[in-house]
Amino acid sequence: MVKLLKGVFVLLVILAALALVGRIFVFQLGRTQSYSMVPNLVAGDLFAVLTVGRTDLGEIAVCEDPERPGMMVVLRVMGIPGQTVSFRRNGIRIDGRPVHHEYSDPLLYVDRTSGEELSYAVHVAREHVGGRRFEVALMDRAGGRDHDAVTVPDGHFFLVGDNRNMARDSRHFGPVPIGSCVGRAAFLIWPGDDSGDLTFRDRMLSWL
Repeated sequence: MVKLLKGVFVLLVILAALALVGRIFVFQLGRTQSYSMVPNLVAGDLFAVLTVGRTDLGEIAVCEDPERPGMMVVLRVMGIPGQTVSFRRNGIRIDGRPVHHEYSDPLLYVDRTSGEELSYAVHVAREHVGGRRFEVALMDRAGGRDHDAVTVPDGHFFLVGDNRNMARDSRHFGPVPIGSCVGRAAFLIWPGDDSGDLTFRDRMLSWL
């Protein structure tokens, strides 16, 4: 355990040093401040943001918040230019084709962003979009937040939170300019505090 902690500390020091040297390398450090990406990210998580290469469908983009200038949003790309995206009762269609769910075990997470401890039980489902497999959280298997079909304009992403029924995303503020995105979240370096079943120990040093 001592060796593991020392190794993690050395890794964090190296990453911090690289991030401070004028951002001339291929990544930055990011930190989440919401629970929009449960079960993959929770408030307080420190992660690496790749700033080279193209962010594509199914990846987690880090972009300027269209509602709060100077702030960033961390959400998954569920629509790229020219695609049509719609939502019905937890079901997503991309260009008319449904994104299928494979349900796994439910989990409990705790949201502390309001100053209170609010516990939520969610169903976890696996999705496969753009060649990537990831898990999403659904408050109810049958419910969900409907959204009429939107065709993503040129130069924009349609961003959606993995915490599907709780996230604030492009279903509220519309498609986001690709030029406002700094990169894609790739690796969870240091988790925030335990959040119910989403424990520090299980999530440390994991790919996103």
